[in-house]
Amino acid sequence: MEAFLEYCACCLCCGCYPARQYRGDLYEPLLLDNEREAVNRLLRFLEQKEEKPHLTDERLHALCTLSYSDNVELQRSAALCFSEISSRMMAPVSVNMMEPLVALLESEDTQVQRHATLAVNNFTLHGPESNIRTTLQSSALYPLLSLLNSPDTEVQCNACGCITSLATNTKAKREIVVKRGSRPLLQLAAEAVDPRVQRNAVGALLNLTHLENNRSDLVREGALKVFNDLLLDDDTEIQYYCAAALSNMAVDTEHRRIMGNLWERNIPGRLIALLSSMADKVKCQACLALRNLASDETNQRLIVRQGALPKLYHLLKTGSKDTQVAAVACVRNLSICKANQEELLQDWFLAILPRMLRDKSTAVRCHAAGTVRNLVDTENAEAFVQAGILDALTENLVDSSSSVDLQSEVTAAVAIMANKESVRDHLHQTREGRVFPNLVSVATNCENLNVQYNCASIIGQLLVTGIEAETIEPNVPGLLCYLERLLNSGDANAIQISLWSLLLLAKYDNFQRVYPSSALPQKVESLLWSNLPANIQEMARSVVNKYATS
Repeated sequence: MEAFLEYCACCLCCGCYPARQYRGDLYEPLLLDNEREAVNRLLRFLEQKEEKPHLTDERLHALCTLSYSDNVELQRSAALCFSEISSRMMAPVSVNMMEPLVALLESEDTQVQRHATLAVNNFTLHGPESNIRTTLQSSALYPLLSLLNSPDTEVQCNACGCITSLATNTKAKREIVVKRGSRPLLQLAAEAVDPRVQRNAVGALLNLTHLENNRSDLVREGALKVFNDLLLDDDTEIQYYCAAALSNMAVDTEHRRIMGNLWERNIPGRLIALLSSMADKVKCQACLALRNLASDETNQRLIVRQGALPKLYHLLKTGSKDTQVAAVACVRNLSICKANQEELLQDWFLAILPRMLRDKSTAVRCHAAGTVRNLVDTENAEAFVQAGILDALTENLVDSSSSVDLQSEVTAAVAIMANKESVRDHLHQTREGRVFPNLVSVATNCENLNVQYNCASIIGQLLVTGIEAETIEPNVPGLLCYLERLLNSGDANAIQISLWSLLLLAKYDNFQRVYPSSALPQKVESLLWSNLPANIQEMARSVVNKYATS
C-alpha cells in the first residue's frame, strides 16, 4: 500500500501520471478533475489506516472512477487499493462493491489482473461466507475462468485460489464444469511449474469432485490420469488433494471399475504406497480412497494382493484416531471378499480386533464388529473366541451406551458365532451370566428390527443349549415384549424367529403361566389365516398346539 500512497501523493503534487511522466518529448495528460478528486478521497481513506476498513458509498465511488478510467495507471491503482482493503475488510461485500472489481478482472493489463484476482481471493477466502455468493452473483466467475489461461504465474495462482473458494458453492461447482473451467484447471494441475498454482488447481478440482454430476465429466476430461500421476508428487498437500479426489471419484460404481482396470496406472498400488506417507492426513485419505475402491469385489481382491493388509494393520496400531477409523473401515470392506479371508484370518491380524472393539471411538468399534461379522462362520468361530474377540463383542453388548449401528453389527456377529455349541457355552459362562438378560434388554428397548432379530437369534441359540429357570423368571416381561414386536413387524423372518423362540420357551413353566394372558396367543392364531408362507403357518400351528397341551 505504500506504493499506492506514493502514487497518490505524486498525482496530487504534480498532476500527472508518475509511472510514465516522460517519454522522449511526450508527457502524459494531466489528471481529470473527477480522477484527481477520486485519488484525493482514497488517499485520505488510506491514511486513516483503519484496522477493519469499510467501503462507504463515497469511497466506492472513488474506486469506481479509477476502475473505469481509460488509463491503465489508474486501473492499477484501483486494483492495488482493492487488494489492500480485501486483506483486512471483515464486512460482507455487496454486488455494487464487486462490479468495479469484475471490470478490473477483465482488464488486459497483467498488473491489474494480479491485484484484482488477489482481492477477489481475499474476499472469498478470508471474508464472510456470504462473499462467495455475492461474488457469484456479480458474474465474476467467467473472467476468473478466463484468467486461468494467463501466462502470468501470480494471476494463475490467484485465479485458481478464487475458483477453489467459489467451488465450495454447489451451484458454482456445476457451473464451473459446464463452462469448461475444469479443462484449464486440469492442465495447470498437470503442467504448472509453480507448486502454488498446482496446489490451488488440484484443490479446486477436489471441490468439483464433491458433486456427483461433475464426476463423469471429469473422468471424460482425463482427471483420473492427472490425479493418479500427482499421487507421486513430492508435495504432501497435492498428494492429499489427489487422494481425496480419487476417493470421491470411487463413490461411483463405473468409476471404481475404471480405476481398478487401469493396470498401467495402478491407482490402487499408488494409494497403498501412500499408506506409508510421513503425513498422517495423506495416510488417512489414502485409506478412505481404498475403502471406496473396495466397495467392489474385484478391487477388494486386487488391493489385498498388492500388499495393503500389513500397512493397514500398522495404521490400526499407530495411526491417529481419524486414520484408524479410515483404516478399519477399509479393512471392513476388504473382509467382504471371501478370497481375502485366508489373509485376514491370520493370528497376527485377529489379535488386533479385540483392541479395536474396545476403542473409545464408536466408529472404530462399529467397523471392527462389521469386520468380524464378515469373517466369522461356524467353522472358524472358535478361533475368534481364542483371540478374545467374542469377549470384546459381549462388552459392547452389555454396554447400554452402544449406538444402534454398533448394536446391529455386534449382535449380527455374535448371532453367527452362536451357531457353534462351544460359543454358546462361552456365552453362558461369561460376564457373570449377564449376557442373556442384556440380550433381552437390548431386544426390548431397541426399536431397530435388525437388532431385535439378531438378539432373538442369539437368545434362541442359548435356549437350545438350555437356560436355568431362575434366569428366565425375571426376563419374562422382556421376552413377551420383543416377541410381540417381532410378530407385529410384518417381516417373515422376524415372525419365524419369534415362533421358533416361543416353541423353545414352552418348556419353561414360568413362561407358560404368563403366556395365555399376553397378547401373543391371539396374534399367533391370526397367523394361521394369513398370507404368509406355509412353513410359517405350520410353525404358528405348532405354537398353538404346544401351549394348548402344556
